[in-house]
Amino acid sequence: MKYKKTIKTVLSVVLAAALTLTSSACKKDDGTGYIFKYDIAANPVTLDPQTAADSSSYEIIANMFEGLLKVDNEGNIQNAVAEKYTVSDDGLIYTFNLRKDVYWYDGDEFEAPCTADDFVFAFQRLFRPTTKSKTADGFFCIKNSEQINNGTISDITELGVKALDEYTLEITLNAPNPSFPVMLTTAPAMPCSREFYESSGGKYGLYGGSVASNGAFYIFRWNYDQWSSDNNNIIMRANKKNNENNDIAPYGLNFFIEETDSYQNFLDEQSHVYITSGVEAIQLLNLGYENTESKTRIWGVLFNTKSKSFGNESLRQALAYSIQREVLEINSVGYDKAAGIVPTVINIGEQGYRELADKECYLPYNSFLAEKSIEEALENVSKNSWSGLTIYVPDDDVIYEYISDISQMWQSELNFYCNVKRLSETNYETVLQSGDFDFIVADISGNFNSPYSYLSSFSSAGGSNYSGYVNSSFNVLLSRAENSATEKESADLYYQAEKTIVDSAVFIPLLNQSEYAFFGEDCEGIIYNPFSKTVIFKEAKKF
Repeated sequence: MKYKKTIKTVLSVVLAAALTLTSSACKKDDGTGYIFKYDIAANPVTLDPQTAADSSSYEIIANMFEGLLKVDNEGNIQNAVAEKYTVSDDGLIYTFNLRKDVYWYDGDEFEAPCTADDFVFAFQRLFRPTTKSKTADGFFCIKNSEQINNGTISDITELGVKALDEYTLEITLNAPNPSFPVMLTTAPAMPCSREFYESSGGKYGLYGGSVASNGAFYIFRWNYDQWSSDNNNIIMRANKKNNENNDIAPYGLNFFIEETDSYQNFLDEQSHVYITSGVEAIQLLNLGYENTESKTRIWGVLFNTKSKSFGNESLRQALAYSIQREVLEINSVGYDKAAGIVPTVINIGEQGYRELADKECYLPYNSFLAEKSIEEALENVSKNSWSGLTIYVPDDDVIYEYISDISQMWQSELNFYCNVKRLSETNYETVLQSGDFDFIVADISGNFNSPYSYLSSFSSAGGSNYSGYVNSSFNVLLSRAENSATEKESADLYYQAEKTIVDSAVFIPLLNQSEYAFFGEDCEGIIYNPFSKTVIFKEAKKF
Protein backbone atom coordinates (compact mmCIF):
# COMPACT_ATOMS: atom_id res chain seq x y z
CA MET A 1 0.00 0.00 0.00
CA LYS A 2 1.27 3.48 -0.90
CA TYR A 3 0.19 6.66 0.82
CA LYS A 4 1.06 10.30 0.43
CA LYS A 5 3.32 11.25 3.33
CA THR A 6 2.68 14.32 5.42
CA ILE A 7 5.34 17.04 5.69
CA LYS A 8 7.00 17.22 9.12
CA THR A 9 9.64 19.44 10.63
CA VAL A 10 13.15 19.28 9.18
CA LEU A 11 14.42 17.53 12.30
CA SER A 12 11.70 14.87 12.11
CA VAL A 13 12.42 14.24 8.44
CA VAL A 14 16.15 13.89 9.07
CA LEU A 15 15.54 11.52 11.98
CA ALA A 16 13.09 9.41 9.99
CA ALA A 17 15.53 9.18 7.09
CA ALA A 18 18.34 8.12 9.39
CA LEU A 19 16.19 5.45 10.97
CA THR A 20 15.11 4.16 7.56
CA LEU A 21 18.72 3.86 6.46
CA THR A 22 19.60 2.02 9.65
CA SER A 23 16.65 -0.33 9.20
CA SER A 24 17.60 -1.12 5.62
CA ALA A 25 21.20 -1.76 6.56
CA CYS A 26 20.26 -4.21 9.30
CA LYS A 27 17.41 -6.05 7.60
CA LYS A 28 18.05 -9.62 6.46
CA ASP A 29 16.27 -11.69 3.81
CA ASP A 30 14.67 -13.82 6.53
CA GLY A 31 12.88 -10.77 7.98
CA THR A 32 15.16 -10.40 11.00
CA GLY A 33 17.51 -7.54 11.87
CA TYR A 34 14.89 -4.82 11.33
CA ILE A 35 14.22 -1.73 13.45
CA PHE A 36 10.54 -1.47 14.36
CA LYS A 37 8.89 1.86 15.12
CA TYR A 38 5.91 2.54 17.36
CA ASP A 39 4.24 5.64 18.83
CA ILE A 40 3.49 5.79 22.57
CA ALA A 41 1.09 8.30 24.07
CA ALA A 42 3.28 9.73 26.83
CA ASN A 43 6.72 9.70 28.35
CA PRO A 44 7.04 6.72 30.72
CA VAL A 45 6.90 7.70 34.38
CA THR A 46 9.30 4.96 35.43
CA LEU A 47 10.76 1.76 34.03
CA ASP A 48 10.75 0.15 37.48
CA PRO A 49 8.25 -2.75 37.11
CA GLN A 50 7.44 -2.76 40.82
CA THR A 51 6.29 0.88 40.86
CA ALA A 52 5.12 1.51 37.27
CA ALA A 53 1.40 2.19 36.82
CA ASP A 54 1.03 3.91 33.42
CA SER A 55 0.56 2.38 29.97
CA SER A 56 3.68 3.94 28.41
CA SER A 57 5.88 2.54 31.17
CA TYR A 58 4.29 -0.88 30.76
CA GLU A 59 4.99 -0.82 27.03
CA ILE A 60 8.74 -0.34 27.48
CA ILE A 61 8.89 -2.73 30.45
CA ALA A 62 7.20 -5.46 28.40
CA ASN A 63 10.00 -5.30 25.83
CA MET A 64 12.96 -5.12 28.20
CA PHE A 65 11.97 -7.55 30.96
CA GLU A 66 11.17 -11.25 30.93
CA GLY A 67 9.15 -12.82 33.74
CA LEU A 68 8.79 -16.40 34.87
CA LEU A 69 5.95 -16.86 32.38
CA LYS A 70 4.71 -15.02 29.30
CA VAL A 71 1.68 -14.75 27.02
CA ASP A 72 2.00 -15.97 23.43
CA ASN A 73 0.26 -14.51 20.37
CA GLU A 74 -2.83 -16.63 21.02
CA GLY A 75 -3.14 -15.57 24.65
CA ASN A 76 -1.76 -18.83 26.06
CA ILE A 77 0.60 -18.94 29.04
CA GLN A 78 4.10 -20.12 28.14
CA ASN A 79 7.36 -20.60 30.01
CA ALA A 80 9.75 -17.65 29.85
CA VAL A 81 12.62 -17.40 32.36
CA ALA A 82 11.07 -20.48 33.94
CA GLU A 83 12.13 -23.59 32.03
CA LYS A 84 9.38 -25.56 33.78
CA TYR A 85 7.31 -25.39 36.94
CA THR A 86 5.23 -27.61 39.19
CA VAL A 87 2.33 -26.92 41.54
CA SER A 88 1.74 -28.82 44.78
CA ASP A 89 -1.38 -30.97 45.11
CA ASP A 90 -3.01 -28.41 47.40
CA GLY A 91 -2.37 -25.62 44.88
CA LEU A 92 -0.32 -23.54 47.34
CA ILE A 93 3.32 -24.05 46.36
CA TYR A 94 4.72 -23.19 42.92
CA THR A 95 8.26 -24.39 42.21
CA PHE A 96 10.03 -22.87 39.19
CA ASN A 97 13.18 -24.24 37.55
CA LEU A 98 14.85 -21.33 35.79
CA ARG A 99 16.77 -21.24 32.53
CA LYS A 100 20.51 -20.65 32.84
CA ASP A 101 20.87 -18.67 29.62
CA VAL A 102 19.00 -15.47 30.58
CA TYR A 103 21.19 -12.44 31.33
CA TRP A 104 20.99 -8.89 32.58
CA TYR A 105 22.52 -6.23 30.36
CA ASP A 106 22.46 -2.42 30.56
CA GLY A 107 24.17 -1.64 27.25
CA ASP A 108 27.35 -0.62 29.05
CA GLU A 109 29.37 -2.64 31.54
CA PHE A 110 26.77 -4.53 33.57
CA GLU A 111 26.26 -8.18 32.69
CA ALA A 112 24.99 -10.86 35.06
CA PRO A 113 22.91 -14.05 34.94
CA CYS A 114 19.23 -13.78 35.88
CA THR A 115 18.74 -15.97 38.95
CA ALA A 116 16.09 -16.95 41.47
CA ASP A 117 17.31 -14.24 43.84
CA ASP A 118 16.33 -11.59 41.28
CA PHE A 119 12.70 -12.69 41.60
CA VAL A 120 12.91 -12.88 45.39
CA PHE A 121 14.31 -9.35 45.53
CA ALA A 122 11.66 -8.04 43.12
CA PHE A 123 8.77 -9.39 45.18
CA GLN A 124 10.36 -8.13 48.38
CA ARG A 125 10.54 -4.66 46.83
CA LEU A 126 6.95 -4.93 45.60
CA PHE A 127 5.61 -5.46 49.13
CA ARG A 128 7.93 -3.25 51.18
CA PRO A 129 5.86 -0.35 52.57
CA THR A 130 8.62 2.08 51.58
CA THR A 131 8.26 1.13 47.88
CA LYS A 132 4.67 2.47 47.88
CA SER A 133 3.73 0.26 44.96
CA LYS A 134 0.27 0.90 43.52
CA THR A 135 0.07 -2.69 42.25
CA ALA A 136 1.19 -4.63 45.33
CA ASP A 137 -2.36 -5.42 46.47
CA GLY A 138 -2.95 -7.43 43.30
CA PHE A 139 -0.41 -9.99 44.60
CA PHE A 140 -1.64 -10.28 48.18
CA CYS A 141 -2.40 -13.93 47.40
CA ILE A 142 1.31 -14.58 48.17
CA LYS A 143 1.91 -15.77 51.73
CA ASN A 144 2.52 -12.93 54.23
CA SER A 145 2.63 -10.29 51.50
CA GLU A 146 -0.25 -8.17 52.82
CA GLN A 147 1.10 -8.24 56.37
CA ILE A 148 4.54 -7.15 55.16
CA ASN A 149 2.96 -4.39 53.08
CA ASN A 150 0.89 -3.03 55.97
CA GLY A 151 3.76 -3.36 58.44
CA THR A 152 2.36 -6.04 60.75
CA ILE A 153 5.25 -8.31 59.72
CA SER A 154 8.62 -6.52 59.64
CA ASP A 155 10.84 -9.46 58.64
CA ILE A 156 10.90 -9.41 54.82
CA THR A 157 12.28 -12.96 54.74
CA GLU A 158 8.88 -14.18 55.96
CA LEU A 159 7.51 -13.48 52.48
CA GLY A 160 6.39 -16.62 50.67
CA VAL A 161 8.99 -16.22 47.89
CA LYS A 162 12.22 -18.18 48.38
CA ALA A 163 15.30 -19.07 46.33
CA LEU A 164 15.91 -22.79 46.96
CA ASP A 165 19.13 -22.51 44.98
CA GLU A 166 20.55 -20.24 42.28
CA TYR A 167 18.08 -21.40 39.64
CA THR A 168 15.14 -22.76 41.67
CA LEU A 169 12.39 -20.47 42.95
CA GLU A 170 9.54 -21.35 45.30
CA ILE A 171 6.41 -19.21 45.74
CA THR A 172 3.86 -20.08 48.43
CA LEU A 173 0.30 -18.73 48.32
CA ASN A 174 -2.20 -18.14 51.11
CA ALA A 175 -4.80 -20.14 49.20
CA PRO A 176 -5.10 -21.70 45.72
CA ASN A 177 -5.47 -19.12 42.97
CA PRO A 178 -6.33 -20.25 39.42
CA SER A 179 -5.27 -16.84 38.06
CA PHE A 180 -1.79 -16.88 39.57
CA PRO A 181 0.10 -18.08 36.45
CA VAL A 182 -1.34 -15.29 34.30
CA MET A 183 -0.53 -12.77 37.06
CA LEU A 184 3.12 -13.78 36.75
CA THR A 185 3.16 -12.42 33.18
CA THR A 186 2.41 -8.86 34.36
CA ALA A 187 4.87 -6.05 35.14
CA PRO A 188 4.91 -6.26 38.98
CA ALA A 189 6.16 -9.87 38.74
CA MET A 190 9.23 -8.97 36.65
CA PRO A 191 12.63 -9.63 38.28
CA CYS A 192 15.02 -7.02 39.69
CA SER A 193 18.79 -7.42 39.93
CA ARG A 194 19.73 -6.63 43.50
CA GLU A 195 23.27 -5.67 42.47
CA PHE A 196 22.16 -3.28 39.74
CA TYR A 197 19.36 -1.78 41.83
CA GLU A 198 21.72 -0.96 44.69
CA SER A 199 24.14 0.71 42.26
CA SER A 200 21.42 3.02 40.84
CA GLY A 201 21.64 5.52 43.70
CA GLY A 202 17.90 5.68 44.35
CA LYS A 203 17.08 6.53 40.72
CA TYR A 204 16.22 3.05 39.48
CA GLY A 205 14.10 3.16 36.32
CA LEU A 206 14.05 6.95 36.01
CA TYR A 207 16.42 7.37 33.04
CA GLY A 208 18.06 5.20 30.40
CA GLY A 209 21.19 4.22 32.27
CA SER A 210 19.34 3.50 35.52
CA VAL A 211 17.75 0.21 34.53
CA ALA A 212 19.10 -3.07 33.16
CA SER A 213 17.30 -5.53 30.89
CA ASN A 214 16.86 -9.27 31.37
CA GLY A 215 14.62 -9.48 28.30
CA ALA A 216 14.85 -8.87 24.58
CA PHE A 217 15.89 -5.20 24.44
CA TYR A 218 17.81 -2.69 26.55
CA ILE A 219 17.58 1.11 26.65
CA PHE A 220 20.13 2.56 24.23
CA ARG A 221 18.88 6.15 24.52
CA TRP A 222 15.97 7.93 26.22
CA ASN A 223 15.30 11.48 25.05
CA TYR A 224 12.43 13.55 26.41
CA ASP A 225 11.91 17.30 26.68
CA GLN A 226 8.45 18.26 27.91
CA TRP A 227 8.80 21.68 26.26
CA SER A 228 9.55 20.26 22.83
CA SER A 229 7.57 18.09 20.41
CA ASP A 230 10.65 17.04 18.41
CA ASN A 231 13.07 14.20 19.00
CA ASN A 232 11.24 12.72 22.01
CA ASN A 233 11.99 9.04 21.74
CA ILE A 234 13.19 5.87 23.40
CA ILE A 235 15.69 3.87 21.39
CA MET A 236 16.08 0.19 22.30
CA ARG A 237 18.49 -2.37 20.93
CA ALA A 238 18.66 -6.16 21.21
CA ASN A 239 20.11 -7.51 24.47
CA LYS A 240 23.28 -9.05 23.05
CA LYS A 241 23.65 -11.58 25.89
CA ASN A 242 20.11 -12.89 25.37
CA ASN A 243 20.51 -12.93 21.61
CA GLU A 244 23.46 -15.30 21.40
CA ASN A 245 21.11 -18.00 20.08
CA ASN A 246 19.38 -15.53 17.72
CA ASP A 247 16.19 -15.61 19.81
CA ILE A 248 15.52 -11.91 19.21
CA ALA A 249 14.38 -11.18 15.66
CA PRO A 250 14.61 -7.34 15.43
CA TYR A 251 17.81 -5.33 15.57
CA GLY A 252 16.05 -2.76 17.72
CA LEU A 253 12.97 -0.67 18.52
CA ASN A 254 12.33 3.06 18.20
CA PHE A 255 9.46 4.42 20.31
CA PHE A 256 8.27 7.94 19.50
CA ILE A 257 6.73 9.84 22.40
CA GLU A 258 3.64 12.08 22.18
CA GLU A 259 3.36 12.05 18.41
CA THR A 260 0.57 14.38 17.29
CA ASP A 261 -0.87 12.10 14.59
CA SER A 262 -0.12 8.45 15.22
CA TYR A 263 -2.83 7.36 12.81
CA GLN A 264 -1.20 9.20 9.91
CA ASN A 265 2.23 7.95 11.00
CA PHE A 266 0.96 4.40 10.64
CA LEU A 267 -0.45 5.12 7.18
CA ASP A 268 2.88 6.71 6.23
CA GLU A 269 4.78 3.62 7.42
CA GLN A 270 6.52 5.67 10.11
CA SER A 271 5.04 3.29 12.68
CA HIS A 272 4.55 -0.46 12.35
CA VAL A 273 1.65 -0.98 14.78
CA TYR A 274 -1.52 0.95 15.51
CA ILE A 275 -4.05 0.13 18.23
CA THR A 276 -7.54 1.49 17.78
CA SER A 277 -11.28 0.83 17.73
CA GLY A 278 -14.40 2.47 16.33
CA VAL A 279 -14.27 4.55 13.14
CA GLU A 280 -10.49 4.35 12.68
CA ALA A 281 -10.63 0.56 12.99
CA ILE A 282 -13.28 0.35 10.29
CA GLN A 283 -11.16 2.51 7.98
CA LEU A 284 -8.08 0.34 8.48
CA LEU A 285 -10.10 -2.86 8.06
CA ASN A 286 -11.37 -1.51 4.75
CA LEU A 287 -7.78 -0.77 3.70
CA GLY A 288 -6.91 -4.42 4.25
CA TYR A 289 -4.28 -4.18 7.00
CA GLU A 290 -3.40 -7.37 8.84
CA ASN A 291 -4.82 -7.24 12.37
CA THR A 292 -5.81 -9.03 15.52
CA GLU A 293 -9.15 -8.42 17.23
CA SER A 294 -9.65 -8.48 21.01
CA LYS A 295 -13.13 -8.32 22.52
CA THR A 296 -11.95 -7.24 25.95
CA ARG A 297 -13.75 -3.91 26.62
CA ILE A 298 -17.17 -3.67 28.23
CA TRP A 299 -19.07 -0.37 28.03
CA GLY A 300 -22.01 0.37 30.27
CA VAL A 301 -23.74 2.92 32.47
CA LEU A 302 -21.76 3.53 35.66
CA PHE A 303 -23.57 5.25 38.52
CA ASN A 304 -21.96 7.38 41.20
CA THR A 305 -23.43 5.68 44.25
CA LYS A 306 -22.42 8.64 46.41
CA SER A 307 -24.52 11.09 44.42
CA LYS A 308 -27.80 12.40 45.86
CA SER A 309 -29.92 10.69 43.20
CA PHE A 310 -28.09 7.47 42.39
CA GLY A 311 -27.23 6.61 45.94
CA ASN A 312 -30.76 5.19 45.72
CA GLU A 313 -30.62 1.59 44.48
CA SER A 314 -34.27 1.53 43.36
CA LEU A 315 -33.72 4.43 40.96
CA ARG A 316 -30.70 2.70 39.43
CA GLN A 317 -32.66 -0.54 39.07
CA ALA A 318 -35.59 1.27 37.43
CA LEU A 319 -33.29 2.57 34.70
CA ALA A 320 -31.76 -0.88 34.21
CA TYR A 321 -35.12 -2.66 33.95
CA SER A 322 -36.45 -0.17 31.39
CA ILE A 323 -33.78 -0.85 28.72
CA GLN A 324 -35.20 -2.94 25.88
CA ARG A 325 -32.03 -4.61 24.67
CA GLU A 326 -33.77 -6.69 22.05
CA VAL A 327 -34.91 -3.65 20.05
CA LEU A 328 -31.63 -1.74 20.25
CA GLU A 329 -29.58 -2.04 17.09
CA ILE A 330 -25.83 -1.87 16.58
CA ASN A 331 -24.97 -0.86 13.04
CA SER A 332 -21.19 -0.94 13.24
CA VAL A 333 -18.30 -3.34 13.04
CA GLY A 334 -16.56 -4.12 16.33
CA TYR A 335 -19.50 -3.83 18.74
CA ASP A 336 -21.69 -6.55 20.26
CA LYS A 337 -24.21 -6.58 23.06
CA ALA A 338 -22.51 -7.37 26.35
CA ALA A 339 -23.21 -10.65 28.15
CA GLY A 340 -22.23 -9.11 31.48
CA ILE A 341 -19.48 -7.15 33.16
CA VAL A 342 -16.94 -9.84 32.27
CA PRO A 343 -16.39 -10.37 28.50
CA THR A 344 -17.00 -13.77 26.95
CA VAL A 345 -13.31 -14.14 26.04
CA ILE A 346 -12.13 -14.18 29.67
CA ASN A 347 -10.79 -17.42 31.13
CA ILE A 348 -10.31 -19.01 34.52
CA GLY A 349 -7.21 -21.09 34.06
CA GLU A 350 -7.65 -22.76 30.68
CA GLN A 351 -11.47 -22.60 30.57
CA GLY A 352 -13.84 -19.83 29.57
CA TYR A 353 -15.50 -18.04 32.48
CA ARG A 354 -18.89 -17.68 30.75
CA GLU A 355 -18.84 -21.37 29.84
CA LEU A 356 -18.06 -22.35 33.44
CA ALA A 357 -20.63 -19.98 34.94
CA ASP A 358 -23.14 -21.03 32.25
CA LYS A 359 -25.04 -17.72 32.57
CA GLU A 360 -25.12 -14.23 31.18
CA CYS A 361 -25.37 -11.42 33.70
CA TYR A 362 -27.58 -8.35 33.21
CA LEU A 363 -31.04 -7.18 34.30
CA PRO A 364 -33.49 -7.95 31.45
CA TYR A 365 -36.20 -5.57 30.34
CA ASN A 366 -39.16 -5.74 32.75
CA SER A 367 -41.69 -2.89 32.63
CA PHE A 368 -43.43 -4.08 35.82
CA LEU A 369 -40.22 -4.10 37.87
CA ALA A 370 -39.14 -0.80 36.30
CA GLU A 371 -42.37 0.87 37.40
CA LYS A 372 -42.26 -0.74 40.84
CA SER A 373 -38.64 0.38 41.32
CA ILE A 374 -39.38 3.98 40.33
CA GLU A 375 -42.26 4.06 42.82
CA GLU A 376 -39.93 2.81 45.58
CA ALA A 377 -37.34 5.40 44.57
CA LEU A 378 -39.91 8.22 44.87
CA GLU A 379 -40.52 7.25 48.49
CA ASN A 380 -36.96 8.29 49.35
CA VAL A 381 -35.76 10.65 46.62
CA SER A 382 -37.51 13.73 45.31
CA LYS A 383 -38.14 13.63 41.58
CA ASN A 384 -36.75 17.16 41.37
CA SER A 385 -33.33 15.81 42.38
CA TRP A 386 -33.01 13.81 39.17
CA SER A 387 -34.65 16.23 36.78
CA GLY A 388 -32.30 17.17 33.94
CA LEU A 389 -29.31 15.11 35.07
CA THR A 390 -26.46 14.72 32.57
CA ILE A 391 -25.06 11.38 31.46
CA TYR A 392 -21.56 11.76 30.02
CA VAL A 393 -20.45 9.62 27.09
CA PRO A 394 -17.09 9.21 25.31
CA ASP A 395 -16.40 10.68 21.89
CA ASP A 396 -17.68 7.64 20.00
CA ASP A 397 -20.52 7.74 17.45
CA VAL A 398 -21.82 4.23 18.13
CA ILE A 399 -21.86 4.62 21.91
CA TYR A 400 -23.37 8.10 21.72
CA GLU A 401 -26.22 6.94 19.47
CA TYR A 402 -26.80 3.82 21.58
CA ILE A 403 -27.13 5.86 24.79
CA SER A 404 -29.32 8.43 23.05
CA ASP A 405 -31.74 5.63 22.15
CA ILE A 406 -31.68 4.36 25.72
CA SER A 407 -32.40 7.84 27.07
CA GLN A 408 -35.52 7.88 24.87
CA MET A 409 -36.59 4.59 26.48
CA TRP A 410 -36.13 6.13 29.93
CA GLN A 411 -38.36 9.00 28.91
CA SER A 412 -41.15 6.82 27.52
CA GLU A 413 -41.00 4.15 30.24
CA LEU A 414 -40.35 6.24 33.35
CA ASN A 415 -40.75 9.91 32.43
CA PHE A 416 -37.06 10.15 33.32
CA TYR A 417 -35.36 12.93 31.38
CA CYS A 418 -31.62 13.41 31.13
CA ASN A 419 -29.10 15.22 28.96
CA VAL A 420 -26.64 13.15 26.91
CA LYS A 421 -23.32 15.00 26.75
CA ARG A 422 -20.47 13.86 24.55
CA LEU A 423 -16.96 14.66 25.79
CA SER A 424 -13.55 14.77 24.16
CA GLU A 425 -11.09 12.10 25.30
CA THR A 426 -9.26 14.51 27.63
CA ASN A 427 -12.41 15.97 29.18
CA TYR A 428 -13.96 12.53 29.52
CA GLU A 429 -10.98 11.18 31.48
CA THR A 430 -10.98 14.27 33.70
CA VAL A 431 -14.66 13.83 34.59
CA LEU A 432 -14.34 10.07 35.16
CA GLN A 433 -11.29 10.25 37.40
CA SER A 434 -12.57 13.23 39.37
CA GLY A 435 -15.82 11.44 40.20
CA ASP A 436 -17.69 14.63 39.34
CA PHE A 437 -20.65 12.91 37.66
CA ASP A 438 -24.00 11.36 38.54
CA PHE A 439 -23.78 8.74 35.84
CA ILE A 440 -21.41 8.15 32.98
CA VAL A 441 -20.85 5.61 30.21
CA ALA A 442 -17.62 3.92 31.24
CA ASP A 443 -15.61 0.97 30.01
CA ILE A 444 -14.42 -1.85 32.20
CA SER A 445 -11.09 -3.26 31.03
CA GLY A 446 -9.01 -5.87 32.83
CA ASN A 447 -5.23 -5.74 33.01
CA PHE A 448 -4.93 -9.52 32.88
CA ASN A 449 -7.09 -12.41 31.70
CA SER A 450 -9.26 -13.11 34.74
CA PRO A 451 -12.76 -12.17 35.97
CA TYR A 452 -11.04 -10.72 39.02
CA SER A 453 -9.32 -8.11 36.88
CA TYR A 454 -12.72 -6.79 35.75
CA LEU A 455 -14.79 -7.19 38.91
CA SER A 456 -12.13 -5.66 41.15
CA SER A 457 -13.11 -2.33 39.56
CA PHE A 458 -15.98 -2.38 42.08
CA SER A 459 -13.95 -3.43 45.09
CA SER A 460 -13.77 -0.90 47.91
CA ALA A 461 -9.99 -1.42 47.78
CA GLY A 462 -9.79 -0.90 44.01
CA GLY A 463 -8.03 2.21 42.75
CA SER A 464 -10.38 2.42 39.74
CA ASN A 465 -13.64 2.13 41.70
CA TYR A 466 -15.14 5.30 40.23
CA SER A 467 -18.66 4.31 41.36
CA GLY A 468 -17.82 4.76 45.04
CA TYR A 469 -19.55 1.43 45.65
CA VAL A 470 -18.84 -0.20 49.03
CA ASN A 471 -20.06 -3.70 49.85
CA SER A 472 -18.10 -5.94 52.21
CA SER A 473 -20.04 -9.04 51.06
CA PHE A 474 -18.96 -8.35 47.47
CA ASN A 475 -15.34 -8.01 48.59
CA VAL A 476 -15.55 -11.37 50.39
CA LEU A 477 -17.04 -13.07 47.32
CA LEU A 478 -14.26 -11.67 45.16
CA SER A 479 -11.59 -12.88 47.58
CA ARG A 480 -13.13 -16.35 47.83
CA ALA A 481 -13.38 -16.60 44.05
CA GLU A 482 -9.75 -15.62 43.63
CA ASN A 483 -8.64 -18.27 46.11
CA SER A 484 -10.90 -21.16 45.11
CA ALA A 485 -9.54 -24.66 44.79
CA THR A 486 -11.25 -25.46 41.49
CA GLU A 487 -12.04 -23.50 38.33
CA LYS A 488 -15.76 -24.30 38.56
CA GLU A 489 -15.99 -23.15 42.18
CA SER A 490 -14.09 -19.99 41.24
CA ALA A 491 -16.47 -19.31 38.34
CA ASP A 492 -19.57 -19.75 40.52
CA LEU A 493 -18.25 -17.32 43.12
CA TYR A 494 -17.21 -14.80 40.48
CA TYR A 495 -20.69 -15.02 39.02
CA GLN A 496 -22.22 -14.30 42.43
CA ALA A 497 -19.96 -11.27 42.72
CA GLU A 498 -20.83 -10.13 39.19
CA LYS A 499 -24.55 -10.60 39.88
CA THR A 500 -24.24 -8.54 43.06
CA ILE A 501 -23.08 -5.54 41.02
CA VAL A 502 -25.65 -6.09 38.27
CA ASP A 503 -28.62 -6.71 40.57
CA SER A 504 -27.90 -3.54 42.54
CA ALA A 505 -27.48 -1.72 39.20
CA VAL A 506 -24.19 -0.09 40.08
CA PHE A 507 -23.19 -0.79 36.49
CA ILE A 508 -25.45 -1.65 33.54
CA PRO A 509 -23.39 -3.67 31.01
CA LEU A 510 -24.35 -2.70 27.46
CA LEU A 511 -21.69 -3.16 24.76
CA ASN A 512 -18.69 -5.38 24.17
CA GLN A 513 -16.26 -3.38 22.01
CA SER A 514 -13.50 -4.92 19.95
CA GLU A 515 -10.04 -3.45 20.04
CA TYR A 516 -7.83 -3.97 16.99
CA ALA A 517 -4.08 -4.13 16.63
CA PHE A 518 -3.14 -3.28 13.03
CA PHE A 519 0.26 -4.22 11.63
CA GLY A 520 2.29 -2.60 8.87
CA GLU A 521 2.78 -4.17 5.47
CA ASP A 522 4.88 -7.37 5.47
CA CYS A 523 5.17 -7.38 9.27
CA GLU A 524 4.92 -10.69 11.12
CA GLY A 525 5.36 -11.98 14.67
CA ILE A 526 4.25 -8.85 16.53
CA ILE A 527 2.17 -9.69 19.61
CA TYR A 528 -0.40 -7.38 21.16
CA ASN A 529 -1.55 -8.06 24.72
CA PRO A 530 -4.97 -6.37 25.06
CA PHE A 531 -4.92 -6.63 28.85
CA SER A 532 -1.61 -4.93 29.54
CA LYS A 533 -2.07 -2.81 26.37
CA THR A 534 1.47 -3.67 25.33
CA VAL A 535 3.01 -4.57 21.97
CA ILE A 536 5.73 -7.24 22.14
CA PHE A 537 8.36 -7.11 19.39
CA LYS A 538 10.75 -9.91 20.35
CA GLU A 539 9.66 -12.16 17.46
CA ALA A 540 8.77 -9.37 15.02
CA LYS A 541 9.96 -9.67 11.42
CA LYS A 542 9.54 -7.55 8.31
CA PHE A 543 9.95 -9.01 4.83
